[in-house]
Amino acid sequence: MVSKILLYLVAIGFGLFFALYMSAAVGWTFVYVLVCAPIFSFIVTFAIHKLKCVTIRAEVSRSMLYKREKAILRIYLKNKSLLPVPSVKIKLSAAKNLLTEDGHDYIVSIPPRTERVIEVNYTAKVWGVCSVGAEKAVLNDFMGFFHFAMPCTGASCEIRVFPDVPEIPGDAPLLRSAAEAAKFADDNEETKESDGFVKFGGMPGYTHKEYEDGDPVRRINWKLSSKRDKYMVRLDDEVESIQQTIVLDACGGADVFLNERAVEGMLAAALGLVKCGFETTVYCRFNGVFTQFAIAAPADVSALQTRMAEYRFADQPYKGGRIPISSVVGKGILLYTSFFDSKLSAEISSAEEQGINSVVITADNASVGNVRQVWRLNEDYSAELLN
Repeated sequence: MVSKILLYLVAIGFGLFFALYMSAAVGWTFVYVLVCAPIFSFIVTFAIHKLKCVTIRAEVSRSMLYKREKAILRIYLKNKSLLPVPSVKIKLSAAKNLLTEDGHDYIVSIPPRTERVIEVNYTAKVWGVCSVGAEKAVLNDFMGFFHFAMPCTGASCEIRVFPDVPEIPGDAPLLRSAAEAAKFADDNEETKESDGFVKFGGMPGYTHKEYEDGDPVRRINWKLSSKRDKYMVRLDDEVESIQQTIVLDACGGADVFLNERAVEGMLAAALGLVKCGFETTVYCRFNGVFTQFAIAAPADVSALQTRMAEYRFADQPYKGGRIPISSVVGKGILLYTSFFDSKLSAEISSAEEQGINSVVITADNASVGNVRQVWRLNEDYSAELLN
């Protein structure tokens, strides 16, 4: 701005020099034009701004994306007046979830009764909801001396990016921990190795055997395996369904990548448990209220994946806490979090007093408080037991 004013004054000085020492008629005409130019520029630009002759709107080619897919943002600037619009500077909102190589600042001049379009290409990078569009718009006069802020209402759109559903092996230690998290106190549910079961030919048989490579993971009897501290495969029929509970911590940290890892880790666990014969109930908080999702088949995980595209972590704990204690009393839960702080640790301790066993799977590097089991979720979604 200062440099523009200096150049303007230098131009006037040059005109005065020309008028006094070379040609008065040409020089004074040049000076008068320069002096009147800012006035004319201000009047025209102010009239365009005051009459709201320029409108801005935005649209996206796709509002739902899987990671690594692309979308196009289009910003439409329309001049409804008979006067040209000197220039409009558009600053686009920064979207942490999306990657663009097109830049974030644009300057556009618009002829009378004309519409200009700005196109920006985005690639989905991280899970979550993000707003794209014009964050700030400024109308500049012809000389760049005056600036008028323009409203950006309707100049932004939302893009939702689906989380991935990673696959983890069915015999992963974390899934074994999931089996141990459930209460298996009823010894009557354990089928004994030899309880009257006889094979054809009169030879005594066994309803279980120790797991070997190649055995179907779905036939692991998790109840019996948790008691014997080794995998046992049922031979006579399918293992009955075992109910598991997964909770996604309602609060997230500042790192969007850690938040994403917690969400995708939760989905990976739900899919892995389904493939191992578990029926799972998942609790996630939407708009401040815990929502329950019943997971009994891979299609249910896909439906949850779709819903999680619109999930938002809270910056502060909701009233009622970060764990749905009243809904999971007496159960074992897998608690996925990206923000394992002292407040969550205290809430876990309170939940344990009500008979809730919590296995914590954290995406960050913190390990706070005295929790029965804490796992760290790695980038490849394998889990490392911390304690």
